[in-house]
Amino acid sequence: MQPSSSAAPPASPSSMPPLNFDNPSKIVGLDYSDDHVLHAPSLRFAVTPTPFGAGTGARDTDDGRRLIAAVDAALARRSAAGDNVDVDDLEINFVYGSPRNRYIGMASGGFYLFRHGHAADITSCHVAAWLRFAERRVTGRFTLAVPVLPRQHAKKTAAAAAPPPERKLYAEMPASARCSAMSLTLGNATVSVPAVPAGAAAFAALTDLHLSHARIPATGANERNLGDMLSAGSCPRLRRLRLEHVAGLAALRLRAATTLEELRLNNVRDMAALELDAPGLRALHVADCYRLASDDAAVAVSAPRLETLACADMCRPERLRFDGAANVRRLDKIFLWSHGRPGVYSNAGAVWLLQHCSAANSLGVHISPPVAKNWKDMEEMMSPVPQLPNITSLTIDAQWQHLEASVAKLIVKCSRLERLTIDFSRPCDPCSNPRCFCYREAGWDDQNISLEHLREGKITGLRPSDDHLSLVQRVIASAPALERMTVELYIGKELDCSSIPCNRGHWAPCVSGQSSRRVCNQAYEWTPGKKRDAGQLVVHPGKRSLHPLLFCSKTSCVLPRKRSNEDL
Repeated sequence: MQPSSSAAPPASPSSMPPLNFDNPSKIVGLDYSDDHVLHAPSLRFAVTPTPFGAGTGARDTDDGRRLIAAVDAALARRSAAGDNVDVDDLEINFVYGSPRNRYIGMASGGFYLFRHGHAADITSCHVAAWLRFAERRVTGRFTLAVPVLPRQHAKKTAAAAAPPPERKLYAEMPASARCSAMSLTLGNATVSVPAVPAGAAAFAALTDLHLSHARIPATGANERNLGDMLSAGSCPRLRRLRLEHVAGLAALRLRAATTLEELRLNNVRDMAALELDAPGLRALHVADCYRLASDDAAVAVSAPRLETLACADMCRPERLRFDGAANVRRLDKIFLWSHGRPGVYSNAGAVWLLQHCSAANSLGVHISPPVAKNWKDMEEMMSPVPQLPNITSLTIDAQWQHLEASVAKLIVKCSRLERLTIDFSRPCDPCSNPRCFCYREAGWDDQNISLEHLREGKITGLRPSDDHLSLVQRVIASAPALERMTVELYIGKELDCSSIPCNRGHWAPCVSGQSSRRVCNQAYEWTPGKKRDAGQLVVHPGKRSLHPLLFCSKTSCVLPRKRSNEDL
């Protein structure tokens, strides 16, 4: 789902800048002059994106603590200067911004991969003062990012000291009639939502709102007030709304303005009821909202202009109302159980979406079996998936190695497929469980697969097993119009091109983009062409042995030699 780009050649050691372990990158906001604090149109306070030792160094923790004091002093000085001290943009960011600092969400409370030693020094008083300043003074974009507390690693010994009391943050949802964009990452603070007076536009100018890492108290008043605050009466210009890692919110009832085009609900884990009336909505993303798939969940959506639906969790069809499903053109993140026990696991909600979003031409699905030790009572669950004659682009994330049969069953449903991407995202060792479903689905590759319109294919996470290679072979053999097929091996695996029988075309090494799970994997591309009479061998420069990946006896072609350092 992404274009590839050529990588720049590596820099020579002499041209690389010296490493600076004392100051990897600069903290922003500690050295502002008085004139800047009082008159600058924008103020930015941010910890270093890449702390030394993933945040374990004392210097970065001390810098974070100094920045807390600097923010308080600067905002107090600006507020005391008079009435004409508005700020166009204000950023207060205490979360390390490195892409490697991912947040790991868990039911018991998540954590960042980097340690934020300064997190415990941020109190409810700090957060309240920063939100109050933004309400009164910010006219453009306001960003506040407070980290969650790092995990404790106390030694489990009798003499171990008692852990320090856990920080508890409390905040009140701000209401600004002038702020145009707001991003609030609140460190799992408990956020109360005040009632909005009738007819009052609490966010009259707001177009973008992002609320994350917050806990909404489990009361009907807070749920009702949040829905009212985000609805058309309070947010008449809202275009994009994101709620991520929000706990405690059991129901969301939103009557959005006609301007709302994008809604993302990610890890709103306690939400079991969703009522959405959004006449202008174009994109709806729902992920990791697990209670929406429970038996008592209910969903009612009215979005007649919806074009993109990415939904990993959906309630049972009898508790689902969806006005606008027939207009959806792109389905993504649809979750399907490959196998399961009848009455325990169900694909009913996903199947309903596939049936009623019949105009969709692009589909992305996740296929996975349940985690179990005994597969004896498991049954395959892909058969109820309807025919999908309008799907031209299909992306499959197969979250298990032995899902070739399930993948093939889904491909067969798409008779007009033009682009196919398969990712075996969680390969495992060869199965040795005689009760596993993969032993009961032998002969899956005998079923008829017709891919007359397929032009491009890609399979990542490939292992050189018989089933994986058979799947590659079947796709190529069933696609007479195929122009290109790319396979990317799982890290550490090698593949001899001659292991994939093929009567037409040839394989060649290719450059594949890096992914979050795999780096520098071996990749090969198949393109159509005539078969040659005799194979040839190519030896890497400076090596005595033959590389097994450079000889294709079946395709009989010469593959390019690997570049050496002399070529750079």
